[in-house]
Amino acid sequence: MTETQPDPLELRVDPEQLGYAQVVVWGNGLGLAVMLVGFIGYLGGWLPAGIPLETLLEVWSLPLPEFLVQTQSSTGWGWLQYLENGDTLALLGIALLGGVTLAGYLLLFVRFLGERKWGQWGMVVVEIVLVVLVAANWLGAGH
Repeated sequence: MTETQPDPLELRVDPEQLGYAQVVVWGNGLGLAVMLVGFIGYLGGWLPAGIPLETLLEVWSLPLPEFLVQTQSSTGWGWLQYLENGDTLALLGIALLGGVTLAGYLLLFVRFLGERKWGQWGMVVVEIVLVVLVAANWLGAGH
């Protein structure tokens, strides 16, 4: 009886890698779908516009403080109150795309904690903390 040697070209994928990849695939699909619905609804006039398309060309190149005054836009998380607008819904899609990495890290956080893989769990904790600090602009990286 001969033993078969593993094929050196065969890829081995850990369950954690597969789980992370599935989160990324689903998150990217959801973010893209929300972004497209908002954008198409905005351009087609099927969804209300926070900033009318005709006005957008006039205010697009303004400095931020002037843009905020002209458009009566919110800063920070204030944009979430305007999700009924097509242009804001498109921004939600972009935010979902940006949050996919964090969602994948949260999955790894739970898996590594449950499997008591403390080294990997610690690295995921560091990654989550860094992503949150950067997203909240608490590291002072902005201008």
